[in-house]
Amino acid sequence: MEAKLRVLLKDRIEKLVLPLGIPPTVEELQTVVKDTFGIADEFSLQYLDSEFEDYFTLHASDQIKHKDTIKVVQADPIILTFLPLDESLGSPLSQKSTDYESASYAESSASHAESSTGTSSSQDTIILPKQSTTERYQPWPKQFPIPLFAYETKIYLERASEDYKKNGTLLTCSKVKADILEKLAETIYAAYPSSAQISLVAEALVNKYPCLKEPGSFAGYYGWQQSIKYKMANYRTKLRGYGVPEVMCNALKRKSPADQKPAKSVKKPRKAEVNYLPPYPAGEDEKSQEQERLQLLTEVRKRDNNTLIKERMAKTFAHRRNEIVNLSPSIEDIKARWPALFEASQIQDEFHRITTVNLESKFMSKLDEYTPKLLSLFQSKGGTMGLRLHAILLKAPSNRSIHVTRDVVIRCLMVYLGESTDQLLKEYDDADEDVVSQDLALQKTKIYNLKTSTSEDPDVGIVVDGIKVLSALSNMPRACSMLVGLAYAVNLAYPKELRYTFEAFQKLFLELDSSKLSPKVNSLKNKLLV
Repeated sequence: MEAKLRVLLKDRIEKLVLPLGIPPTVEELQTVVKDTFGIADEFSLQYLDSEFEDYFTLHASDQIKHKDTIKVVQADPIILTFLPLDESLGSPLSQKSTDYESASYAESSASHAESSTGTSSSQDTIILPKQSTTERYQPWPKQFPIPLFAYETKIYLERASEDYKKNGTLLTCSKVKADILEKLAETIYAAYPSSAQISLVAEALVNKYPCLKEPGSFAGYYGWQQSIKYKMANYRTKLRGYGVPEVMCNALKRKSPADQKPAKSVKKPRKAEVNYLPPYPAGEDEKSQEQERLQLLTEVRKRDNNTLIKERMAKTFAHRRNEIVNLSPSIEDIKARWPALFEASQIQDEFHRITTVNLESKFMSKLDEYTPKLLSLFQSKGGTMGLRLHAILLKAPSNRSIHVTRDVVIRCLMVYLGESTDQLLKEYDDADEDVVSQDLALQKTKIYNLKTSTSEDPDVGIVVDGIKVLSALSNMPRACSMLVGLAYAVNLAYPKELRYTFEAFQKLFLELDSSKLSPKVNSLKNKLLV
């Protein structure tokens, strides 16, 4: 049922229309608000309580209803204000103070600055990011930013651009080409950029400097594409000399004797991973992080310890990725060494560390966004496929909940893409537990749905290589999102028989590597965007 909300932003008031009603979780509502109004910074939501006539923090989506008011409250950045050093206090390096004294001095300094100047100047204020320096926190940009070149190169290109504007003269001299390629290679932080990404870089280059277009090329930048491609190959050699893990893992001496060929068994991001193989944090190495892992095993056995587990999982991310990517352990070994990873919340955190995308909220919001057009597409389909789609639609109750609607849409989507739901879903209706366990032990990659007479809610979970890795996922759509997250977390390949389904999950619902689609999924996307 459609719902409308009044949204208070920092400088305006907007109306938010939700065709499928209010999302079941606050996280999903935040994602909808973020995507609808283009909010880049972190924020929380508050709702207007009719009893107190004041705003309170929104903890659950059932606290609001149709035509209620919500407020977007953006998080404050961390700000440090630097003051001139008072020499009477002596050198800061010679003083010893506790953390408490340092914090007190920072607070008193800030208050002193405000009282003496009224406000801090922009030159004295630094906004610090909350991230560490070993992980990337931005995906590949939609529009590649051309870097600043050396001074002489910049002057040369500016003059050539002026000549191009006046008489259309193209720059054919290669005097500055070496500097251009070097700066581009440094800016391309992906060690193994795809052909599509390299094409975007070359296109952005000639768009900024049209004088660099090539007269013999259809698009004007084919030669630049090839030059950037070969430059990146040389640049990887430079990165290998600095010990960058993403290229070190493909060094010949690290490969098995059977794979010691440059182009064989290359380990590189294949599903738009931003942090595929990050380096260890500063001051950490494999030995110190292994000690952290052993301590994490102890923490997992304790109750109500989620906060500490979350911190240690984030701290050991590089060590975990090094094991999973380089050693390719079995799912059984990964579960034994990293049991904390196999929780829904940890899968979401790991997915965010790898891709910078919020897994479940992004997946569900895009699924809900496409649902009206998908249902219309399924209902209009004829022939044998249409009969199969209508059979699925007729089984669903007319007063279905949002979870049932999502379930129906995903099942129909699989059929529409020419794949069988039986390849992904395994359903048991009041079956014997021993029989279920024996059957699941034979499954490769499956989402199971176990209904029993002793419980109203079915047990929905995931099996990989015959091992239960996740359970109590409530419903099938959530299990689908978790399965994609699990594929990233433990570096799984998608099942070949479900390649189009997982492509839709990744590239349509999560919008990862969405510029490169198979003809079948691309045709579906075009129909959804009409």
